[in-house]
Amino acid sequence: MPQLKLSEQFRWYPIYEDTTRFGSAVTNQCDVSVRNACANIAAYRHTHGLPAVVTQTHALMNAAMSVGLAEFYERPGVLHPDWLYPDPQLVQPVALALEDEMGQAIAPIPLTAELIPDLAAYLGEWSQGANPPTQPAALNLWNALMDLGTFTAVLPASSPISGNATFVGHSTVRIQSDTARILVDPFLLPKSSQYPKTYQPLDLTELGQPDAVFITHSHPDHYDLASLLRLGADTVIYVPEVERESVLAINMAFRLKQLGFRQVKTLKWHEAAIIGDLRIIALPFYGEQPTVFHQLHPEVRNMGNTYLVEWGDRRIGLTADSGQDGQGDIKTLAAEALDRYGALDVLFGGFRGFALYPIQYLFSSVSRYLPFVPPSLWSVRQQMMCDANDLIDIAEIWQTQKIVPYSDGGAPWYWLRGLGP
Repeated sequence: MPQLKLSEQFRWYPIYEDTTRFGSAVTNQCDVSVRNACANIAAYRHTHGLPAVVTQTHALMNAAMSVGLAEFYERPGVLHPDWLYPDPQLVQPVALALEDEMGQAIAPIPLTAELIPDLAAYLGEWSQGANPPTQPAALNLWNALMDLGTFTAVLPASSPISGNATFVGHSTVRIQSDTARILVDPFLLPKSSQYPKTYQPLDLTELGQPDAVFITHSHPDHYDLASLLRLGADTVIYVPEVERESVLAINMAFRLKQLGFRQVKTLKWHEAAIIGDLRIIALPFYGEQPTVFHQLHPEVRNMGNTYLVEWGDRRIGLTADSGQDGQGDIKTLAAEALDRYGALDVLFGGFRGFALYPIQYLFSSVSRYLPFVPPSLWSVRQQMMCDANDLIDIAEIWQTQKIVPYSDGGAPWYWLRGLGP
């Protein structure tokens, strides 16, 4: 029987059941809970518009605190432990979601408990080419995917595209030397008939199987399980160390191992990994926190790494959604990295800015940030990421030869998902 492979025109990722009190970052139910608790603010916006919401911040926030939002706090200024640290055992994978090339959802496939620990192995193998499995639970999943038309014929392998550093889109970058290939924040989208034939997303066939993957942080546009599950259970994946899963940071090592990934490793700040002749150094991730200044419970962070990649006399920096927070800033980090490691050849740097008044978090992907903002900062605009001017400053501080602005879409297939202009 000729082998079949899972088509790259589909995406699939686990759906989690979340029975925590306030919701987990794994499911984004935490954002829904905050929005529900602040329904008065959404209603006011619908009637009066967003500028009026900002103008009336204190009155609207005090009203929200007098009803649903107060439940998130044990007492003023102290958030409830169930909000800060949702129980990881109450968030479990239960189904496989599917999307077609147009991004349209297909009916999810239920996952049995016995299949989940081997999910990465099966989906990774089937993405390369395989025959139907013999294990009953796996065969049921194979047949369900077959019925949905997600398999295609295995074609002869082609050589990956060349280039030492390839900007794939959004925050996805491939770096390869003569002996190694890595992917950073893989977020791979399918080719589609809605784009010109000569202008399509890059896929794994063109990028090549990586020797290792590096994730900067656990937001879904950087930690994309649909992309990771294509790579196979034995792909080496480096993630930031998260000592305890919180509402701001998914414990990616725990979650990936839960799905059957066997080579998950954590990197603390200033630790390094060697992949062939590449040396990848984890540097601090400052910014993209609830506030630029003081926040409630500063020990609870959107934990992340930025990365410096070295080989030979070359250096590439990748700073993702960095900016400034109460523990540090990327500009100071750039000066320290220059002294410790040397100047950069290329900087992949974010430039989105994302400057919002805290009440505007409700209408973004990070509603969960709002309860962490102390009342004294409710009316103070927070620029949690670098803008274009900051990016130039960082490049000059780090004595960078070239800048590649990234982490803000980069192509229409990301814009259509709300990432970019």
